[in-house]
Amino acid sequence: MRRGNPFDVLVRLRRIDEKQQRAALAAARHAHDQARDRLEDYKERHRKALQIDEMLTPVELRSLQLRGLRTHEDLIAAAEDYARARQALDDRIDGWRRSAQELDSAERLDQRRKDEAARMARTSS
Repeated sequence: MRRGNPFDVLVRLRRIDEKQQRAALAAARHAHDQARDRLEDYKERHRKALQIDEMLTPVELRSLQLRGLRTHEDLIAAAEDYARARQALDDRIDGWRRSAQELDSAERLDQRRKDEAARMARTSS
């Protein structure tokens, strides 16, 4: 059985990790965009639910109040979802950055090792 170079294995593992982090970042960005769109939709619904064009009867006024409360609750829930999605996106960005830095470090280390091996081969010849 042939043993692989540990630096090659390290670089390969770091590439896999970076690729997985990039995929997770894309998923988090998509979830963030959806949460932002839902929040904007609920904001618009809330504005429309509270529009009045004429004098209201007490029953219509109570109905408007209840619609306003319901849309406000929806708006608050959407804002909380958006905040969670934003935090998840920030966490994924940080994870990807760390992963990309680790990959870059491993690639530079591997390149230095290869350069040193080539220099040693030239001096021994």
